[in-house]
Amino acid sequence: MSKDSMRRKGKILLTISVSAIVVIAGVFTYWYLSQPSIAWLFKGAYAKYYGEASFLIITARLDMHLEIVDYNSTHAKLLMYMKVRTPLSSSEIQNVTWVDLSKKVYNVEGYDLMRTYEQEIYVEGLGSRACIIYEYASKTAPRTLMTMYVDKRVGWPIKMKLSFEATQNIPGMSLDLTLTESNIPGLKR
Repeated sequence: MSKDSMRRKGKILLTISVSAIVVIAGVFTYWYLSQPSIAWLFKGAYAKYYGEASFLIITARLDMHLEIVDYNSTHAKLLMYMKVRTPLSSSEIQNVTWVDLSKKVYNVEGYDLMRTYEQEIYVEGLGSRACIIYEYASKTAPRTLMTMYVDKRVGWPIKMKLSFEATQNIPGMSLDLTLTESNIPGLKR
């Protein structure tokens, strides 16, 4: 495989991965900060996630950091920082969003909530956790499924997954982001 072909495939993987993470962070922002009661909300509350995705022969490594940097009685300011690394390139994205705490909506722009159910999942360092699982389907990319695993007791996502089914021109890909570190009570390792 030529170096140009490898770079092009690396850029495709990077673009898909970055898009996926931005969408996942948007889902997280809508879901978490729209909860009716956030008893432990504080400046500096954070969670770090790590995941890998492979596209053909290129693997992307993703680190994501979500942090509450400010809040008041009606809004919370969420910082989302992400770093994506492939053997061919590296990219960093940072976004700060004020989110209305009064919204009680689970809708995500561009996605349909397909189903919600409960299941116990295992996360290394946390053990088995009872979760509420939200599955979303993309309105524009028919074979794209996004899943959010939210710890029932704490009310914070401990795992996020984005899956792209293979098409005639593009192979499938799955991206799992799992909680690796947090200072949120109940999620500390």
